[in-house]
Order: sequence, then C-alpha cells, then structure tokens
Amino acid sequence: MPPSILLAVVAGLCVANLFYSQSLLPLIATDMNLTAGQVVLGPMATQAGLALSLLFILPIGDGVNRRTMLILASLGTAAAAGALALLTGFQWLLVAWFCLGLFTLVPYLLPAYLSGLVPEIVRGRLLGTVLSGHFGGILLSRSLSGVIGESFGWRTVFAFSSFVMLAVALLFRLLLPREQPSGVLSYWQLQRSQPGLLRRHPELRRACLSQGLQFGAFMALWSALALHLSEPPWQFGPAQIGSFGLVGLISIGAAPWIGRLVDRRAAWTVVVIGTMMSLVGVSFLWFAGGSIAAILIGLTCLDLGVQGCYVANQSRVFGLDPQARSRLGCLLFFSAYSGAAVCSALVARFWGGWGWQGTTGFSLALVFLALVAQRRHQRFAPVG
Repeated sequence: MPPSILLAVVAGLCVANLFYSQSLLPLIATDMNLTAGQVVLGPMATQAGLALSLLFILPIGDGVNRRTMLILASLGTAAAAGALALLTGFQWLLVAWFCLGLFTLVPYLLPAYLSGLVPEIVRGRLLGTVLSGHFGGILLSRSLSGVIGESFGWRTVFAFSSFVMLAVALLFRLLLPREQPSGVLSYWQLQRSQPGLLRRHPELRRACLSQGLQFGAFMALWSALALHLSEPPWQFGPAQIGSFGLVGLISIGAAPWIGRLVDRRAAWTVVVIGTMMSLVGVSFLWFAGGSIAAILIGLTCLDLGVQGCYVANQSRVFGLDPQARSRLGCLLFFSAYSGAAVCSALVARFWGGWGWQGTTGFSLALVFLALVAQRRHQRFAPVG
C-alpha cells in the first residue's frame, strides 16, 4: 500500500472517534433514559474538548518532535475510547467524551508533519489524498457505528476504537521518520505568537472564518439529521441513519482531484467554488428536506463543498510560514471545531423549537456568510 494511502486510512480511523456517537444518539438516549436535548451534549462535549486541544496543545508541534506527539495522542485517544466503553454514569460519559476530543489530535497534527516532508508543488495532492481519508472517517464513521451499535450495542463501537488506536500508536512508532523540531520557542512564546500570525496574514483570517462557519453548519446538520430521521414519518434506526454517511464516498473519491486542482489554481478559487457548492447543498436540505432524495442530494453537495474548502484552506495556510505550520493549523482547526461546538450546542438548546427546518435555515445563513467573507478584489486564477 502506498504510504499516502496508508496515512489516509490512519487519518480516517483517528478522526472517526469524533463522530461515532452521532448515529448512536437514539441508542444512547434510550439506554440512559435521556431526552434529545440531553444526548446531543455528548457530541458537543467532544467538539469542545477538541477545540481546547487545538488551541492549547497543537501549537506545541512547532517546538517539539511531532512524531512523539502523534504517538502520545494515539495512546490518549485509546484510553478515552476505552473509558466510554466502560463508564456508566452520564456525567462521567460526558467527561470521557470531552477527553476523546482533547486527545484526537492526530488528524490535525499529521498535515503539518507531512507538509514539511514534501515539496510545495505536490503539497495539495498529498493533502488531498490524506484528507480523503480524513473526510472518509468523518462520513463513514456514522455508517460503521450505526451497524455495530445496532448489532452489538453502542459501547462496542468505542471498545473497537480503543484497540484500533493502540494499533495506530504502534504503527507510528515503527514507520514514521523522526523529525527535528522546527523552532526553539518556549510554550508561552508559541502561544503568544498566534495573534501576530492572524494580524500578519489576511489569507489566514479568511481561511479561519470560512472553515469555522462551514464546519459549524456541517456539524449542526449532521447532529440534527439523526434526530430528524428517527422521528415520524421515517423512524429510522441507527444502521439506517448511519447509511446516509455513504453519500460521502463521492467526496472521498474527489479529494485527490481537489488537491491537484489546488496545486494548479489559486486555493482561494477552490474555496469560493466549494462554498458555493455547500450553499447549493444546504438549500436543498432547507427547501426539500421532507424528501429522502433531496436529503441525499443536499448532503452530497454539502460534503463536496466542505471537502473542497478543507483541502484548499489547509494548502493556503500551510504555505504561509514553514516555521509555524502547527500554529497555523491550530488557528484553522480551532476555528473549525469551535464553530462546530458552538453550533452543536445551539442545536441541543433550540432543537425543540427549531426542528429540522429551523436548523437547516440556520445552517444556510452560516454558509452564506462564509461565501461573503471570501469576497475580495481578486479574479479567478488561470489554469497553469
């Protein structure tokens, strides 16, 4: 198996930990006698843990060996997933979900690590391949967790994940080359430098805003989808709900092509095209969300759009300063997942009043703002 494909698979297995619970929400709610608003706190806690980890832990990658960080993060994720498989009280489960987000750093540390190993001319292609696995993990995790959860119970999903992450840690130790730290700054110097990076790089600010708004809409819709499809008239089970993640196969296959497009054209151009695709997808969900066909079309367009923006935003951000790739990634990913955490919390708080229609309308407004935020005096770059 080519190394880039293997790393794509690893990225998918790691990021899946953040999303296994979404298809399992009805099962968890029934098992623990929770309301829909309460059970959504699980994904929210995971996203909040990840947001804090991205802000306070990921920047360390610019001052230490990233290979060591990758191994330790994998072991921490294995421990958190194992806790979810064993703990019984809902409050303790929320703590474990938070820790799961806190330790799931591999998918966000890996791009910065790989970007320093390849020349700029192929960076977009490599990131596209690895991010195809990343997005595959996000989307297919719902299908996998739904099938396993319905057949063997929802705790089995996290027990399986714990063993997988132990294997990933061993794989990193055996296969990844050692890397010299890119700088000698202390932890607090790394932290204090981040506002300066935002001030110096307008492209970084645009990328952060784009990713935060779009990933917030993406997470709000996927969190709400399980609740929407478990209600009348469908009353789908976890396996059926999880199967909707299969629409992501299209965007997974398109990711390497998107990466090559980023290498050939301005990344900003790909971001604008991707945001417009997301806008089309959310519009389908808003106007015709009572139709399964419309939901499938809308989710496919949304996945393609968010995937394209994710690849392009990482490519343009990692090219800004080779000595600050972990911090640049920190700001981009923190924007994405803090947006996801806030939007998941809003869905948990207002689902009773919003329902599916209100949630899709809210998401449509977010994606529209993401498109407006990319407006600048620049024409589309010619194909080269």
